[in-house]
Amino acid sequence: MAGRTPKNTVRDWIDAAQRTLVDEGISGLKIDRLANRLGVTRGGFYHNFKDRDEFFDQIIQHWEQTCRFLQDDPPPAKPAEAIDWLDHLIQRLIEADGYDYQFDLAVREWARGDKRAEWAVERADRERLETLQKCFEALGYDADHAAIRARVFYYHQIGYYAIGVKQSISERRRKAALYLDILCGEEALAAARAGRKTTRNASTA
Repeated sequence: MAGRTPKNTVRDWIDAAQRTLVDEGISGLKIDRLANRLGVTRGGFYHNFKDRDEFFDQIIQHWEQTCRFLQDDPPPAKPAEAIDWLDHLIQRLIEADGYDYQFDLAVREWARGDKRAEWAVERADRERLETLQKCFEALGYDADHAAIRARVFYYHQIGYYAIGVKQSISERRRKAALYLDILCGEEALAAARAGRKTTRNASTA
């Protein structure tokens, strides 16, 4: 540990845990290994956390707070604005703005064998899907159709990362509008865009 500046704050431990979880999975979250990575002794862990359960709880809380699949603003009720909201979401995901898909996938893998992580993932998925459903309802779909489109959108995106599709950011940007058309439905988009045009014409009349 000579020559290294020790790091021993709660955030230091959580950041180290995040990197390790992504690189090695839950099996890599050993106190001694993380302590060595941070340049501190095992006692540094217990200076910040009561036990492993508290540590794991804080890792999950950190994931919930920082790994934001959706933007913070709720989807608007007007169709044209809902399109803009979805378009912004797609751009955020392409640019990885606020959403660390590697961390998300690592927590999902952890959830396969840990109930607390499983509950957190289920809660996050439910909230994300409910929000997406509201957006598709704003485009004119009934609840059942909106729920299915929300799932197609969400599962497509998570699956994209899970499969490990090799595609450049520039190519994803180029195809973003086409994805929006397909995932939202051309008729719904056309109606929303027509409504936007009518509103603009009325405001300038």
